[in-house]
Amino acid sequence: MTNGAIPRQRVAVAQAGLAAYPGAPFSPAEPYPEYRMGPLGASPNVVYAGVRECFRLLGLDAGRYGSREWNPLGAWIRPGMRVLIKPNLVRHYHPYGLDTEAIYTHASVVRAVLDYAWLALEGEGELVIADAPLQSCDFDEVCRRSGLHALMNWCETRGMPVELRDLRLVRAVAEKQNWLGKVLVHHANPGDPEGYTTVDLGPRSLHAARECEGRYRVPCYNPAGMSRHHGSGRHSYILANTLLRADVVLNLPKMKTHHKAGITGCLKNFIGVNGHKDCLPHHVQGPAESGGDEYARASLWKDADARLLDYKERHGGPVVKKAAALAHRVLQAVHMRESGNAMWDGGWWGNDTISRTTIDLNRIVRYADFNGVLHDQPQREVISIVDGIVAGERDGPLAPRPKPCGLLLAGLAPAALDAVMARLMGFRWNAFPTLRHAFSAEAGWEEFAAGDIECVSGDPRWNGLCVDQAGPSLSFEPHPGWKGHVEL
Repeated sequence: MTNGAIPRQRVAVAQAGLAAYPGAPFSPAEPYPEYRMGPLGASPNVVYAGVRECFRLLGLDAGRYGSREWNPLGAWIRPGMRVLIKPNLVRHYHPYGLDTEAIYTHASVVRAVLDYAWLALEGEGELVIADAPLQSCDFDEVCRRSGLHALMNWCETRGMPVELRDLRLVRAVAEKQNWLGKVLVHHANPGDPEGYTTVDLGPRSLHAARECEGRYRVPCYNPAGMSRHHGSGRHSYILANTLLRADVVLNLPKMKTHHKAGITGCLKNFIGVNGHKDCLPHHVQGPAESGGDEYARASLWKDADARLLDYKERHGGPVVKKAAALAHRVLQAVHMRESGNAMWDGGWWGNDTISRTTIDLNRIVRYADFNGVLHDQPQREVISIVDGIVAGERDGPLAPRPKPCGLLLAGLAPAALDAVMARLMGFRWNAFPTLRHAFSAEAGWEEFAAGDIECVSGDPRWNGLCVDQAGPSLSFEPHPGWKGHVEL
């Protein structure tokens, strides 16, 4: 079987054994026949072995597996191509002081994928590692903590020309705290050295099916900016050209729960190819009964808080923002105690806005050419490898509780991987709006249904797993806003 014949519905699940990451520079300890990237590591590297096992399980270049010529990514990546490696970086600290490894993609996963991409390029082409993390993320610090800086140093010593890019156009820095508290001050960020392209999906956006002009919101950004991108039939995003000019994308998300989307994996990871957050609708303002999905039922306290935060972003200087932040904490302390209506800021199972944004971005990633023009045929291949070595549960994606799993997942169809990931976590895939949209006729992406997903694994618990049936799982605890609505 050739790589091109690998079914898109196939998902590989490798049980790595240890739920721990190796030390830099993350080299394998085993002398794999195809390995030619220098000295071996001194300690076992379950991550490298797991990525390799995922490729084997998928059947990539199966006829040459075990030989020096094995080239699992060679059918998609050829010499001279431009390859984007897209990790999930998010931010550099855990607000509860827990291990940050549950927040971001670890560099040991990046290293293994990087090696196989470089093997396929045969030394000719372009490799870029890039993401647009949270605006308040210290990019240098998250790269240090995740091991990416150590990896880049290793690449330099090997003469491997790999670039690391921060795709954000805006970053936020916390001011020194005073009696009113602290606020984030926005600063221009250099962003993508290749620039950006505005892509307007118009009627092809999933947002077009339920126009909510003037009510789209993303936390900590001026709503006026959002209105410029979403309204009057316009649904536009600011795409990094690093993504649009890539021939192949190696998508490396983290396995986590998510307060607005329920889970975050392959599909949600592409939020990070957009340069400016103010064109990414995260929720629709107001309660469900008035067409919003910010919270479930009408609440004067919640409405007042939302209006206050809007005013802060539209008009406030540092003093106003600090005063508004203090008032917000008081209001939140009241409205978060409302029985049966404790959700806030779109962080609950009724949010169907971030899901539509996610699907829009995945459409662009797959079908937009280097000028941002959408086509009916895919313009680039996306290959996904999910980091579930140390995953995150409960208050994800920003403050997840570490969940050691020792898992890696891989495949060609992001929606199929996310459905399997949800099932492994102990959730129903169709409880998440993002996945419901992804497998709908409206999205029109795949020729297979979720029930046709083929899960292959060396672990008998996961081999042959059906996403539509209950059974063994890793029993993740969902985010509180989703608890009781997603479990198997």
